[in-house]
Amino acid sequence: MQKYIYVKIGGSFITNKDNPVSLNYKALKSLYEVLNRINSLKIIMGNGGGSFAHYTVLKHRESGGRELLVKCHEATRSLNRIIVDYLVNKGLPVTSVQTSAIVYYDEEKKDFDVFYKPVEILVETGIIPVLYGECIPTKSKPIVLSTERVFELLSRYLKPERMILLTDVPGVYNCNPKTCRNPELIHKITPGNLEDVLKLLRENEKADATGGIYGKVLSMSKLAVELKIDVVVVSGFDVESVIEAIRGGIPRNSTLITHRED
Repeated sequence: MQKYIYVKIGGSFITNKDNPVSLNYKALKSLYEVLNRINSLKIIMGNGGGSFAHYTVLKHRESGGRELLVKCHEATRSLNRIIVDYLVNKGLPVTSVQTSAIVYYDEEKKDFDVFYKPVEILVETGIIPVLYGECIPTKSKPIVLSTERVFELLSRYLKPERMILLTDVPGVYNCNPKTCRNPELIHKITPGNLEDVLKLLRENEKADATGGIYGKVLSMSKLAVELKIDVVVVSGFDVESVIEAIRGGIPRNSTLITHRED
């Protein structure tokens, strides 16, 4: 039985993260080009919050639970709807799935539960569901869930064959490729070099509402080991490389996060 392929539409790819509530329309076009050429694959997508959600969460984080939740939902829903509406209007079988409607926090168990069946049925009928990072309500204050964390929770029930993270650069670098003098692409992250990579990222990172690239590499490395899968980080603007990654290859310009030591 064919397994699922999880594809994250990164916030740095789909939005202009330095400008609040600013969409990158070039990214939408690239995303359409990719999906229009992928057939017969069980794809589950999720988009990050980018300049829509991160700006909102940071602005309202101290204002109280209700205001944060409502503003967070407004921002995350807005971006997700723009993405999904664009793809649907281009003729693709895509639909939105509200993350906080299928993921909830069980305060007795101190863990999340996922009502995954709607996602499973959508994929089985040839529709690509698009979830998103969101704020999950609790009795006290909302919990901010990154898209990677949403994927991690969903993968307990719908195991992925691999995960693809679409960013605005070709992969994970030893320092911020937009600001440092000599950025070097890290082609492979394994359990053996993970600590060294995390140290580099910790020293050079500007964090966002969900932990930035440091948090993403850490969570995806753990998930790769736990599920024995590969995670590929690749530029969403590089259409050919994205298609190669989705189909099971490792593009030359990408970062592979793997459970294997070699």
